[in-house]
Amino acid sequence: MTFGQPTAALAATEGLVVITPSGDMTGATDYAAIQQALSDVNRQVLLSPGEFYINQPIVMRSNQRLIGAGAQATKVIQVGAGHGIVSVSSFAINYVTIAGLSVIGQYDPSAPPPVNGPSGIYLIPGPAEGPSNITIEDCVVRNWGDCGVYLTAAIASRITRVQCAKNGGNGFYVTKTANAAATSIAFEACYALDNKKNGYELDYVSYSTLNACANDGGRRGYALYNCSAVTLTSCGAEVFTEAGFLLRNSRGCSLFGPYTFKGAKTGIHIGTATLNLTIGGAVQSDPSSATVPSLTNYILSEAGSSAVIWGVTRTSPNSLAGKVTNLDGSA
Repeated sequence: MTFGQPTAALAATEGLVVITPSGDMTGATDYAAIQQALSDVNRQVLLSPGEFYINQPIVMRSNQRLIGAGAQATKVIQVGAGHGIVSVSSFAINYVTIAGLSVIGQYDPSAPPPVNGPSGIYLIPGPAEGPSNITIEDCVVRNWGDCGVYLTAAIASRITRVQCAKNGGNGFYVTKTANAAATSIAFEACYALDNKKNGYELDYVSYSTLNACANDGGRRGYALYNCSAVTLTSCGAEVFTEAGFLLRNSRGCSLFGPYTFKGAKTGIHIGTATLNLTIGGAVQSDPSSATVPSLTNYILSEAGSSAVIWGVTRTSPNSLAGKVTNLDGSA
């Protein structure tokens, strides 16, 4: 065990390597050192404080850990055109930990996002495989042309205290493959800040949770498409342009204590074919200001949807075209 590091997901038990920054801003030297250290499975790579420059994506394989000295102390900066940290797409990627570092791209958030731009952490396994027991914690992932964290078919994985900021796509994005599902994923105390698209987007994700997560800016705070049994507890969305929470084509999902602040258009948008949704204790705070227009609706339920709503605190009207059962008469 490495002192100061969490005890969860300690699958890599040999091959400890410590790397210090080279100072080579071309990215060639630091990339070669990190990739050489990750040349085989069962490797634990510790990055010392400082700035590491890379000119190619760092490739991680199963049973590996890449650990920095803290997100403010250890920074991995991509000076090339690729992603930051990736997997080998023809294989599974299991029991991997990325922690305690910043992964920084070159995207200018004042510019339009590039087409098919790079992502900071991009774990895409083979079509029949999924990343299992992935742990990402205490990281900052910012200034990437597409998503901060992009996971496909993640299973039994945990993302904790991760900040995705000023990326051209979603802050966090999770989806499935044609043959592998995305299930049993826990987001805890994560933060999406000023991403161009959505703070969190989940596509075809089942029985997973988001706890005490936050979003500022972007189109939507949380967008769930084709999800089942996904629960958000005490999550907030602020200063969004489209919706704080959007659920479409999803079943059996729950929002407990969802919070919106100074958002535009819709606080909670229940899309067509979203069924058996539960919304409890939702709070709408300060829906208008001098620069942000009032919400048209706090809760918008489209025809063909169904939801149970209770204990809602709101100040704007609702449009409840779907089948909504209100338990306490507040909406």
